[in-house]
Amino acid sequence: MEVEHFSHPDHPLILINQILEYSCELVICSGCKGPIWGPCYSCTSCYFFLHKKCAELPREIKRRLHRRHPLHLLPKSPYEGNYRCNRCDKSFNCFVYHCSFCKFDLDIKCAFQPGFLEVDSQAHQFAHKDHPLILNEEQEYHGEGVVCSVCKEPMSGPSYSCISCNFLLHKKCAELPPEIKRHIHPEHPLRLLPNHHMICGFCKETCYESFVYCCFVCEFNLHIKCAFPPCVYAADQDQGHQFRSLLNPRSFKSISFTCNACGTDGYGSPFMCTMCQLVVHEECISLPGTLKTALHHHPRIILTYQHQQCIESINKDCGICYREVDTEYGVYYCPDCEFVAHVNCSREYGDSATGTGGENEEEQSVTVDDQFMEPSFRVVREIKHGEERIIEEIKHWSHQHNLILIDKVDDDLKCDGCMLPISTPFYSCASCNFFLDKTCMELPRRKKWQYHENQLILSWNRWVHNMYKCSVCKQYFRGLRYKCATCRLCIDVRCFKSLKDSFKHGGHEHPLYLPAYKKNILRCSNGGRGLPLWVADDRENIPLCSGCCVSEESKVFFKCVLCDFNLGMKCATLPYKARHEHDDHPLFLTYINENDYQPSCIICEKDRDPKLWFYRCEECDFDAHPECALGKYPYIKLGGIHTYPEHPHPLALVDKTEDYRPQACNICGEPCDGLALECTDPNCDFIVNWKR
Repeated sequence: MEVEHFSHPDHPLILINQILEYSCELVICSGCKGPIWGPCYSCTSCYFFLHKKCAELPREIKRRLHRRHPLHLLPKSPYEGNYRCNRCDKSFNCFVYHCSFCKFDLDIKCAFQPGFLEVDSQAHQFAHKDHPLILNEEQEYHGEGVVCSVCKEPMSGPSYSCISCNFLLHKKCAELPPEIKRHIHPEHPLRLLPNHHMICGFCKETCYESFVYCCFVCEFNLHIKCAFPPCVYAADQDQGHQFRSLLNPRSFKSISFTCNACGTDGYGSPFMCTMCQLVVHEECISLPGTLKTALHHHPRIILTYQHQQCIESINKDCGICYREVDTEYGVYYCPDCEFVAHVNCSREYGDSATGTGGENEEEQSVTVDDQFMEPSFRVVREIKHGEERIIEEIKHWSHQHNLILIDKVDDDLKCDGCMLPISTPFYSCASCNFFLDKTCMELPRRKKWQYHENQLILSWNRWVHNMYKCSVCKQYFRGLRYKCATCRLCIDVRCFKSLKDSFKHGGHEHPLYLPAYKKNILRCSNGGRGLPLWVADDRENIPLCSGCCVSEESKVFFKCVLCDFNLGMKCATLPYKARHEHDDHPLFLTYINENDYQPSCIICEKDRDPKLWFYRCEECDFDAHPECALGKYPYIKLGGIHTYPEHPHPLALVDKTEDYRPQACNICGEPCDGLALECTDPNCDFIVNWKR
């Protein structure tokens, strides 16, 4: 991709996927002066580089910090020498947002850094509309007698302040939602408005704060403290609630209601929180504040009754049953990612409940990955650029030689760890044909995995004769694998990295999920002495994969909850790019071709189903079935130099397809029609079947 950029008008810039070194020097972005690691734009004629995000900065922005005029992006300071940013007062000499009328300058980091973002909330517009308010995340104490201008409580913790006058707001007060729903007034939403000494409908006291939540229809009001009582702000939501029986058993026997905790209908004697008016079943009073579940890779999920206010930018679907989550009721959510689940689903699949404030609370905050993060490599050489640490040379346990960091890649190279086309940056052996991409290099030696009851060990076998069959995708492979020490579970790292609760695949527009009952399939049987027991629900029919229209042999598949789309592990882990000897260009995995009139495979010359995935080269109009483009053994690396005890010459691993002249195995006499070890001496015709 070639673009013209205003900061470098003499030459066009080319987008490249990854760059690390250039002439043995660390590459620096000309826009922000930071080191480049990842996609960037480069000039092929001179030493000029831009981060992709720096090259795509908007040419004009507006900021409340300088509301009179827009700010224009310039490649360098309009003044002589360095300039000073009007926000942070630091000196810089790189891209700058500049106002020529006011001589006002903003460094690009201050223009977009989260800590310097300006609040533009309804509370800000009501309370202090003349000046912008700037977030200060680090301020913990503001002094005696300093109070928030909204709630009138003492200032502490993160806050918004006005740089022009002495005006302060708690961060939570400045970011009050403009509209809320509360169980005490479920009929209509409540809107945030300036207070005119209204009477609170909950505590019946006059509201003296600056704001109040009002219902225009019913003239119902809630002041801030009652709208957000302490139990709502509790870190773990089982703290702070004071539940009492709502009915007098001598006057009423039962009523029908909807439980605000689990969202299901109830019939009997409900219990109510006297602080926030939650109405719950008696059994929901004792819901644990935190749960551990094997269906999610982080160690705990937390109960909250205010999902729509407490959790921003989160999934709307339950991570267990994948049905929509009603934000009006309680949910369990993960504090480390966007996972959220219904209360009843979490209780059903929760492995153990923990209280809050116990002795093991600190231990429970350790993530699953952190428990067994034994590194797979030793650093031999590294360089530092400021705070950036770049590992240039390593000794990896799977290889006898040191590996060197490389940033240029040949299209034909495969990673010896996952057997997929290599991606930069990667590590290469200077002595032999061995490569590891960065993700495989960083895999830990031991890992506690949420889908298996025992820890898994990262393993490698140096002998070419030892191939393995992945327990997940049922395909043969040769590379890094995770195995169980007590059973014969063996997982190719390619599949291991794909087995997630949910992921987004380029072949489908919606997120794909691993069904909940599939997440318990990897269990050791016979006390850990036998084969892994694969448990699938017999009541469910294993669907056909939408990529290949074949029922998944391993019964492990991802599904879309919005439409009838299912993806087996074999298709979910197909490489995006492939090479074939019949085409000079790389082939790319293609999901649909609207111009397919008479689709056929160029390799086998048989018809293709236009609804199924295929590999394609646009330049040559070359289409092929995935199995034809990749071959019978796509995850086994051919070639290499190996020895055989009954032959004096070195041997290479080959795949004897139909294109080869039929040869008989020198050991068993059977035709070699698949993987075989063939002599590298052109004058010797020794060959032996791999099965031997």
